Amino acid sequence: MFYILLAFCKVLKNKLMKKILFIINPISGIGKQKKLEKIINKQLDKNKFYFDIRYTEYAGHAIEITKKAVGIYAAVIIAGGDGSVNETAQSLINTDTALGIIPAGSGNGFARHLKLPLKPEKALEVINGFKIKTIDTGLFNGKYFLNVAGVGYDAEMAFRFLKLAKRGFFGYAKVVLSSFDLLKGKKMKIKFNNTEIEDTFFLITFANGSQFGLNAKISPSSEIDDQTAELVTIKRFPFIVAPFLALKLFTGNINKSTYVKTYKTNKLRILNTEKIIAHTDGEPFETSGNIIAELLPQSLKIIVPV
Repeated sequence: MFYILLAFCKVLKNKLMKKILFIINPISGIGKQKKLEKIINKQLDKNKFYFDIRYTEYAGHAIEITKKAVGIYAAVIIAGGDGSVNETAQSLINTDTALGIIPAGSGNGFARHLKLPLKPEKALEVINGFKIKTIDTGLFNGKYFLNVAGVGYDAEMAFRFLKLAKRGFFGYAKVVLSSFDLLKGKKMKIKFNNTEIEDTFFLITFANGSQFGLNAKISPSSEIDDQTAELVTIKRFPFIVAPFLALKLFTGNINKSTYVKTYKTNKLRILNTEKIIAHTDGEPFETSGNIIAELLPQSLKIIVPV
């Protein structure tokens, strides 16, 4: 009788345990992920989870891996930067499989917005807690994003950042110092909420989350689960103002600048006739013609700190 009860308890335990998949981008960010498999084996609560580990081998591979994981795993945990997080989330939107994040990029904008620990050991404690929140996501010219998307200086910066051999703070600084030609901005027209605005814009951001990364908060008041997005515009400004805007950006006060306007809208159209660089979660792409952005409320389950 004892052995039958023991076997029953084991079967019950197995049914209660969750199956999760870890996806590791071996080349993203600044190298934290290289020893991650050992940390997972040591830190993950084996009484709560079964797990598998897969490594990405090329751009877009996380999308393919995750697509096959939906319905099989309770969650897919991505170890990588904002680009890898974006790829993984694409196949999880409007499914019951949750997204988990172990920050391993250089900027980690979305992870920082969620207040996720940047150390893998601490991030795994969040996974062990397995607290699920349903958040909003967005579409920007047909491409999914979780955090921010837009055109202008940030998109051009992301495009130039791709060419860097060395990433991190000094990599970003190098790009900034070589991008003064972008300060002149671009004349564009935006339609939203039965309103039309036209100006020479330094950047146009459609924000679900609050920051680009490294705590550069472009939309300090944004929340990812309030079913509302923010349109943030920065119009052309004198060169001498740039350091003060940068200070406001990194101190969470950019919205207090006279050159910055923030509007609440869940859909917008940027009227455009030329080839232009845009970005979704910091991943740049070239596009032409009008750009349409929209919020997708309550569309993704995600693991957050308890």
